[in-house]
Amino acid sequence: MLTTIEKILFLIILAGFISYVLMRARELALLVRMGRTDPRRRTDNLAQRIIGMALDVFLQRRVLRKPVTGALHLLIVWGFFVFAVNTINHFAGALFPGFHLLGNNAAADYYTALADIFAVLIITGVVGLAIRRYVFRPESLTPRSFESAVVFFFIGGAMVAYLFANATEIALEASDNSGYHVVAGLLSTLFANMQPAPLRVIAHVAWWCDALMHLALILLLVIPTKHLHLAAGPLNLVFRRVQPMGQMTKIDIEDEEAETFGVSKIEEFTWKQNLDLYACIECGRCRDYCPTVNSGKPLNPKELIVGLKEHLLEVGPAVLAARKNANGEIQRPALIGDVVTKETLWSCTTCGNCVEHCPMGIEHIDKITDMRAHLVLMEADFPAEADAAFRNMETKGNPWGFAPAERRKWAEGLDVPVMADKQQADILWWVGCSGSYDERSKKISVAMAKILNAAGVDFAILGDEERCNCESARRLGNEYLYQTATQEIIETLKQYQFKRIVTTCPHCYNTFKNEYPLFDAVWEVVHHTEFIQELIQGNRLPLTATPAREPTVFHDSCYLGRYNRIYDAPRRVLQTAGCALLSIAWERERGFCCGAGGGQMWLEEQGESISGIRTDELMASGAARIAAACPFCITMLSDGVKDKGGNASVLDVAEIVAANLAP
Repeated sequence: MLTTIEKILFLIILAGFISYVLMRARELALLVRMGRTDPRRRTDNLAQRIIGMALDVFLQRRVLRKPVTGALHLLIVWGFFVFAVNTINHFAGALFPGFHLLGNNAAADYYTALADIFAVLIITGVVGLAIRRYVFRPESLTPRSFESAVVFFFIGGAMVAYLFANATEIALEASDNSGYHVVAGLLSTLFANMQPAPLRVIAHVAWWCDALMHLALILLLVIPTKHLHLAAGPLNLVFRRVQPMGQMTKIDIEDEEAETFGVSKIEEFTWKQNLDLYACIECGRCRDYCPTVNSGKPLNPKELIVGLKEHLLEVGPAVLAARKNANGEIQRPALIGDVVTKETLWSCTTCGNCVEHCPMGIEHIDKITDMRAHLVLMEADFPAEADAAFRNMETKGNPWGFAPAERRKWAEGLDVPVMADKQQADILWWVGCSGSYDERSKKISVAMAKILNAAGVDFAILGDEERCNCESARRLGNEYLYQTATQEIIETLKQYQFKRIVTTCPHCYNTFKNEYPLFDAVWEVVHHTEFIQELIQGNRLPLTATPAREPTVFHDSCYLGRYNRIYDAPRRVLQTAGCALLSIAWERERGFCCGAGGGQMWLEEQGESISGIRTDELMASGAARIAAACPFCITMLSDGVKDKGGNASVLDVAEIVAANLAP
């Protein structure tokens, strides 16, 4: 179809295009590799990782959690794969007329029909997403994005050009499979009465528009826009973490050669953390589910990732050049302070909603905790309220500063054995700081003791030997305090014989189950809701035969639910204990944070109360009582109900079960 001059021009354009794309791809790859070695396993079970990526890309599993938007996006994604063959045909056909990647057979004919149909579906998806962005304007999206308008134009324009290029060929009777062009064939009737000369001009213009727009779309893969995710996203999904969300990386604080701990410069992130930045699609799902955004606090996870990507692209080349030339430090904005404010870092509750709902597998929280670690370990820069908690955890073994000798006073008068006396037991019950000292949480401990005794469980507590595991200190950046406490606890536990550890706190559960294996300390760990369910299923727990069915709504703790996927056990226990469970919008994977995680329990909250927002939803369910399975959540929600003048009771699962024990 093309003239000789057009073919030469196209070859020149194609050669220049390929050279530029390869150059940009190399530059972007170097910026990713600029990061540190990632301590996590990123390439194990590679075949399984690739399969998982393919399912996420082809089925858009997380994107479809928003059905309408997901469906429109799915049309475009599938269309890209369908049109990959057509793009090759289009470019090769410029030099070899009649070329088809699938050959000259029935498969090529059926593909032709499929491509015509998908051209219309892609245009539908583009129009739908454009209407969403520019008419409905959801807050999660970047407002009035010129970049998005350009992309919509190129995608839609390429499809229109494709249809018109084939329609004109059909009108000129130059198409070998015109009967299979189910859409272009209909369009060709528009040109039925047109003279060949102007028709050829339209055909050439349509061909060039199709070619150049496809090249422009490919170019989006390597220029610094959000559409980097088209190339980086699948890679990021292949290398996403397979370890539990609740497992942080261990900092080698004894490394005498380390010049710094944590992250204060963009090159101190790992290569995977840099790849995360390219993968961001800027869809705003992390923002939609984030409790800090919903309560008007400084942290916006979408803006965090976008800001870090812009910083990487801005200063990364200079950093690489300085490394190559050994020029030392370069002038640049401070990562902490200029690019990411300290207020932003200290706002995070580490609830995990951003990670849970990101369709590209971005790990937001690790970046925040890494920067917090630098502030605490290297600059001793942290909120004033955290200082008292750190000091109390270190010297008294609990965040409030109570005497260690008072840790087991809650159990006075109860049949609660101590491990120092027994030396061995089937169950080591880790009561936790809240369960030992906090007046509200002591009631949960009493209830759990009644349950264990009623079921005839062979258990013991550490009593005065138990100390805070400093999980919240670690989330606030104090890795040194955490590791010190960890070694002390491990040495204590090694003195005794037990089969399992049962915890009533999801944060303690996550610490023993997911964090301690990195310190070569592996035990079987069970949350108390799982253990109670086990006792009920084993007919070891005598409950009243016909308990009253009381309307109850269950609040999912972030560290029990999203972090450790324990959603069903507490609900089954509550149903067995006579609760009529009510559903709410933000539950299970979508569960909204109480506001206490990430060390926020010990900080002064700024702006609207996160627990207040959560309490509003729980109370709006009409439930007579709110159930939870975390002492932090119980405290936050109890305060929320009180502040709002509500009548609903806030109870731990263990308290509800204990109240229904048979006499």
